[in-house]
Amino acid sequence: MKEFIRNFKLPIILCTLALAVVAVTLFVVTGGFLSSYGLYITSANGVVSVTNSDVNTAAVSGEALKMGDIITVGSNSSCTVAYQGKKNSEKNYIVIGPDTQIVVSNEFNGKTDGEMFLRNGVLICNFAGEDKSHVNVRTADSMISAGGSVAKISYYTNEFISYTDLYTFMGSNTVQLYDQLGNAVNKPEMQIEKKWGRVVSEEGPSFEALNLDIDLNELTAFDLKNLITICALTENFPYTAEELKAVYDTKSDSENVPPIEEQTSSTEASITDDNSDTIQTAEPIVTTAPAPTETTIPGHTAATTTAPPATTTAPPTTTQSTQTSASSSSVIHMVTIVIDGEETIQEIPHGGNAVKPEDPVIEGLTFIGWDNSFENITEDRVITAMFNENLTAATHTVTVVIGDKSNTLTVEHGKSANLPTTLNIEGYVFKGWDKDFTCITSDVTITAILEAAKHTVTFIIGSDKFEVEVEHNGSVMPPYIPLKDSNGNPFSCWDKSLDNIIDDTTITAIFKGDNVHEVTFIIDGQFYFVMVNDGEDAVPPFTPTKDSNGNLFITWDKSLKNITENTVITAIYG
Repeated sequence: MKEFIRNFKLPIILCTLALAVVAVTLFVVTGGFLSSYGLYITSANGVVSVTNSDVNTAAVSGEALKMGDIITVGSNSSCTVAYQGKKNSEKNYIVIGPDTQIVVSNEFNGKTDGEMFLRNGVLICNFAGEDKSHVNVRTADSMISAGGSVAKISYYTNEFISYTDLYTFMGSNTVQLYDQLGNAVNKPEMQIEKKWGRVVSEEGPSFEALNLDIDLNELTAFDLKNLITICALTENFPYTAEELKAVYDTKSDSENVPPIEEQTSSTEASITDDNSDTIQTAEPIVTTAPAPTETTIPGHTAATTTAPPATTTAPPTTTQSTQTSASSSSVIHMVTIVIDGEETIQEIPHGGNAVKPEDPVIEGLTFIGWDNSFENITEDRVITAMFNENLTAATHTVTVVIGDKSNTLTVEHGKSANLPTTLNIEGYVFKGWDKDFTCITSDVTITAILEAAKHTVTFIIGSDKFEVEVEHNGSVMPPYIPLKDSNGNPFSCWDKSLDNIIDDTTITAIFKGDNVHEVTFIIDGQFYFVMVNDGEDAVPPFTPTKDSNGNLFITWDKSLKNITENTVITAIYG
């Protein structure tokens, strides 16, 4: 046997190498760890949940995300999603930032462009690698083509305005604006490399800015960290690692992110996520994927799932550092306390609290309080004791503010103001008072802390159901605008108004071809449009209580039952 091995040693070695080459070739041809075209979660850091229309059904890490899947990323968390396209470029991926939610709104098949809906938050898209099909990012007012570019896309809204921001760092992006019904409102605009733009939605979507120069100082540490990684992965990136690192270091103190220092050792590093302290700063060396590992996706009952191994990159040089900055507590301020002409000085670190003396007792005078605060000392401060002469009991005025109304109370010195512990205010939840009112020692304004009440709006889109939370009297954004239903009927409209939400509501997508009627509700001179299926009852957008003249609502001028044609229904007051 030994002689046989000795005589055929070279052929055995060559055969073994050939088998190894075949195995590696099969691995590359079949796409490595990603088994088919589509989107895959490759890393989840912090609180990341994945659900779909089946409600609380987790999408297993390593399997392609399905149409209708919703990814929610919590605060101080992030998630990386890789796109397996026809050319299987390991450079194509998206980093989902903190406090972000996206919906996979159609199929990613590797052959045609796919779409995801950004409900709120921020995405860093790295699609510099060429591929046959691309990713489009949709917000409530825009469609942005991310293919062939490196871009930051964010969408935020408040009670006054919503806006989409687009930063194009490499390549170019096409921007198409859409109204709430999904109708295009402009010819597609192009934003080019190293430019930024903003779309605002008030009466309708419009460009507030387009193709303006990017100021790197406006980016967050999260943005810059991911751009430094992309710079290392991407040829001909228009910013240098040094430019990005210089701005990143200025963010360290304000955003509690460690600055970057150069190190000479070589370290393997994978695509970094938001909380990683390792930043790539050079061209990577692509290595084969490791064996599958066990990955936990937070927010699901199935705690552990088998995740596909991600392609890793090993840059020749990495940067990693921690830095301690000079603490503001080293700054000392002088607090001078004056009691009846006598001065006492305290030395207080910046931001600290001075020590409040006991209430002074001086014959013939009644102490009524201090003229300044002993808390949060950020500069030299003089605090003087205040007295009234020949008074046995001083009183103070307490101004109580509740919403847009105010009232005043007179309270004896040291006594408690008589304020309620609960308030019932339509559209708001009472969260308490902004100041302590149990010991009043000076005139003071105390304000009720009111938080807008929230309602759940359930969107029915075909057989899918989505829940969206909206503030009282606010407008709701649909999870996405469908193109057509399962029978091929194009989308027409929603069956109820998306505005003035005052309670939990169900809103259903209406598709052309259905036998539906438009019901116009006139409420105190305002018009509200509701779509009703033939023969069904109309549901008003809300039931009024009074009109603008104070007259009480009595009834509707027509029946809400069995709607068989377009109808106008008016609120009657008396």
